Amino acid sequence: MSQRRGSSACWRWLLWLLFLLPALAGAQQELEIISLRHRPLDQVLPALRPLLEAGGTLSGMGDQLFLRASRANREQIRQALAAIDTPARRLLIRVSQNRQAVSREQGAGLSGQVVLDRHGRVVQPAAGSGSGATRIEIRRGDSVIVGEAGDWRGSGSSGSTQAVQVIDGGRAFIHVGQSLPVPLRQLVVGQRGAVLSETVVYRDLGQGFYAQPRLVGERVTLEISPQADLPAQRGYGSSDTQRLSTTVSGRLGEWIELGGSSQQADFTRQGNLHGSAGQASERRSVWLQVEELP
Repeated sequence: MSQRRGSSACWRWLLWLLFLLPALAGAQQELEIISLRHRPLDQVLPALRPLLEAGGTLSGMGDQLFLRASRANREQIRQALAAIDTPARRLLIRVSQNRQAVSREQGAGLSGQVVLDRHGRVVQPAAGSGSGATRIEIRRGDSVIVGEAGDWRGSGSSGSTQAVQVIDGGRAFIHVGQSLPVPLRQLVVGQRGAVLSETVVYRDLGQGFYAQPRLVGERVTLEISPQADLPAQRGYGSSDTQRLSTTVSGRLGEWIELGGSSQQADFTRQGNLHGSAGQASERRSVWLQVEELP
């Protein structure tokens, strides 16, 4: 009987301890207010909350943290905060967008005038000539026949670079360009019939990018979306557009190729006494560089 009574008393003590331990732990938790020096709350809280002990609380307002935890846990969180709450590093982001175009055309044609008699003549206007063409001219009296064959080649390139400063973890956006007027016609059908209205709207064209960098040591991870809208040569109001959205990682100071596009087209031109054929190609590329500023 005495052994049973002793074991029952032990179990009662264990149960009391199980109830008392949380209360004792809660009694040791104290509230501490910590002022932030460099980083905002939205960058600090997600990193510190995994370190918080059971029963503790961590919140904030403005530039202050409200921490309720045991002494040991508060010390652990303060040490982690000291490593996080450091001055943000200043960065310079450069984006270079390049365009290269190459064309080649081969063709031949006849032009000139043939005098039939005193009262009439047949004229074939010239189809155009350029450097690299071979020209043969035959004259007889008032009649002139010109033959021309050539191989024309052309190339061109253009590029632009935009740069913007931003802190580590911040967001940056830059866009440079111009607003072009574009005519707009609208046909509105109402109770009084159809009404044609003509107005002018402005379209923003240019080049720029949106970026958000994050540093880990000497490496940077960047979410970036460069864009380019340039006036096209094929028609008034049209534009050539390039869009890119990606996440890249690299070392500070090095140029990183984000991507690009390439196009190639074959074309022919036909006339009464002339014809030509050729090829045109275009390549665009986008490069990125991130440097740390002092």
